[in-house]
Amino acid sequence: MQIKTVPILEADKLLMAAVDEAIENATRSAGPELQAGGSRVSPRDYFADGVLRHLFLRLCGADLKTNTGGDPDMAWKILYGGRSVARHWERERGSTATLRMKKDRPEDIEKDKSERQQPALSAQNFALATVVRALVDHARASDPEITDRLEAVIDARHERLESKFYTDHEFTERAKTYLSLLTRRPD
Repeated sequence: MQIKTVPILEADKLLMAAVDEAIENATRSAGPELQAGGSRVSPRDYFADGVLRHLFLRLCGADLKTNTGGDPDMAWKILYGGRSVARHWERERGSTATLRMKKDRPEDIEKDKSERQQPALSAQNFALATVVRALVDHARASDPEITDRLEAVIDARHERLESKFYTDHEFTERAKTYLSLLTRRPD
């Protein structure tokens, strides 16, 4: 694992250096004009903010020319992730975490509730997968074909469907993927 991550870390360093260099180049070439126009922020911060906005739109899948068509779910994930980072940094400084009140919009309340449930769901899924793998390993001792028999159950369910829509096919493929994760042999 260590050998594989070194090139990725090097690529990350190169990418960050290129971003910093681009911000510095923009600051040198257009910074004086920006300041002459009465900008209240430093040219470096202005261009860094521009890079951040560009990356945000890109990650959300928006059209970079019109700023439209982005995925609102991805935008919310990024924004909620930022809130968690801000709270961590506040605790890191030793200051009391600021409670940033969101508007009482139903979708904000639901997102917050969902965010709090994620660690519990992840722990539940991990425990369930661990138990199922142990049971399958135990069952494999007496039934070496258990994986094939379980996959046949999924195929039989799919064949019983009267009309096969895309969602039915996707369900079957995902069921097989999860089955393979739960029945793979221990390394």
